[in-house]
Amino acid sequence: MTVREWLGEDNQLGLDIWTKKYCVDGEDFSSWLTRVSGGNKEIAQYIKDKKFLFGGRILSNRGLHELGRKVTYSNCYVIAPPEDEIESIFDCAKKLARTYSYGGGCGIDISKLSPRGAKINNAAKETSGSVSFMELYSLVTALIGQNGRRGALMISIDCSHPDVMEFIEIKTDLEKVTKANVSVRIYQDLMDAVKKGEDYLLRYIREATGEVIEKRVSARALFKKITDTSWDYAEPGVLFWDRISKWNLLSNTKEFSYAGVNPCAEEPLPAGGSCLLGSVNLSAFVKNPFTKEAFFDFSEFQKCVQASVKALNEVLEEGLPLHPLPEQRESVEQWRQIGLGIMGLADALIKLGFTYGEKEAIEICDKIGFIMADSAIAASAVLAGEKGSFPKCNKEEIMETPYFQKNTTEKTRELVKKYGLRNSQLLTIAPTGTLSTMLGISGGIEPVYANYYERKTESLHGEDVYYRVYTKIVEDYRKLYNIQDDASLPSYFVTAMTLKYAQRIDMQAIWQTHVDASISSTVNLPHDFTKEETEKLYLYAYEKGLKGITIYRDGCKRSGVLTTTDKKEKKEKSHNISCPECGSEVISTEGCDSCKNCGWSKCQL
Repeated sequence: MTVREWLGEDNQLGLDIWTKKYCVDGEDFSSWLTRVSGGNKEIAQYIKDKKFLFGGRILSNRGLHELGRKVTYSNCYVIAPPEDEIESIFDCAKKLARTYSYGGGCGIDISKLSPRGAKINNAAKETSGSVSFMELYSLVTALIGQNGRRGALMISIDCSHPDVMEFIEIKTDLEKVTKANVSVRIYQDLMDAVKKGEDYLLRYIREATGEVIEKRVSARALFKKITDTSWDYAEPGVLFWDRISKWNLLSNTKEFSYAGVNPCAEEPLPAGGSCLLGSVNLSAFVKNPFTKEAFFDFSEFQKCVQASVKALNEVLEEGLPLHPLPEQRESVEQWRQIGLGIMGLADALIKLGFTYGEKEAIEICDKIGFIMADSAIAASAVLAGEKGSFPKCNKEEIMETPYFQKNTTEKTRELVKKYGLRNSQLLTIAPTGTLSTMLGISGGIEPVYANYYERKTESLHGEDVYYRVYTKIVEDYRKLYNIQDDASLPSYFVTAMTLKYAQRIDMQAIWQTHVDASISSTVNLPHDFTKEETEKLYLYAYEKGLKGITIYRDGCKRSGVLTTTDKKEKKEKSHNISCPECGSEVISTEGCDSCKNCGWSKCQL
């Protein structure tokens, strides 16, 4: 099989992605498949069948250490939060640089840093504040190259930090902190105060001097500041930190705590933590697609999940010595996180004839999600029986967590009771921007963005000519049933712009029930979506148990490449655009756009 046969004869964009991002030194498809599978024939077949793909770092980097290259297999790292001292602040920058140089993306939390105006005993007399150091970390991210791309960074801060208002506003200046995503950690006490209309205390105690800095603000005003700024600029995102801390396999493990999240926020990790990614293509498990006899092959899906867990553990072992920093190698060895997720959900639902976000779709996602969680936990327990559990494993504590009890069958519980687990974290849902674009399927758990796009080319006379290109799942259906008129498409061909926001949140919520890590997902909103509706959306996301939320409003001040606005307006905005997957800066080159963080790409030529 050639790569063109694998990706499809007419999939030039997919071929370009494979050639530029994942192919090494001109290797052919067979050589590439052998390299990235590590000789695991079962996972190689799942890759060949387009049922599973490792994360991008594994696809591009696996095996390259044998050629003397210093690269990591991990997409995700969290650097230990900088302490409130100048040495620690710059040590953090050094660790970021080293991790980027190996190809990893990073997350850091700056909540330990003194707020603006705190007293210090040096020439400055008072601090410039925690937010001032964000430019340093953004600059480091911009400086370190990664084979044609830049490092990816997430910076977060607690909602109770006195600098939180400044943090929320930092990216309203489009020239500041341009190389990082930003998110606010929100806790239950703030949400309770928002509901009650009470004030909220911002508080920081500086250990070096004992100085206490406090501010009282309206909880509703603070929350509205977050939602209004997100409406206008697509940032900051929010992280519902209590949910992150309590809904996982380690919520009863007192010695464990999350230090931050990775750049796209699907991976909460401890200080020095790292995670490997891989995704199962749900669309590939639908049999008899587009017919009344369509069904989801749960049996084959379960086998694929189990094989994927085993394969990710093989990569984890192989990649242990390849992490850039000693604390990263130590953390991975102690906790052994992997991140198996999904892609192609929207395509799978369309093939089954279900409408994204409606009852039937949510019910089947609930079933798929439970089987995925139960199968992954069982596979990890079997591996623990063969190779030993992760060093920090306390199976009694794990089995008592609400997440474990919700997502396991009796058979799986017996396996864990007997062997423990090989991994402390198993499931996540990443954006899969580049992977899904390469395969021609929908990304992560996102709905189809649009049924078609307008792409531009220049005629022989230099005049712009626009033509319609259909999303692959739509094109496949049109060809199968010879549909010429878009209005003749079935009602279940919904898009991100036609969905009600509650449907979008409901879908993410049901998946979060079964995912022990988190989910990277952007709620795409139409241009006329109001600030008041945005505030309600965030409140609904909290009530439904999401671990975080990011929005992107069409035509906002960080205008996106996927837009429904006028062609002239689209052309004028082409140099000020952000990724529809994760909200990060998009790089435009000769009509093609790619995200520096999550890898999303789209060609307009």
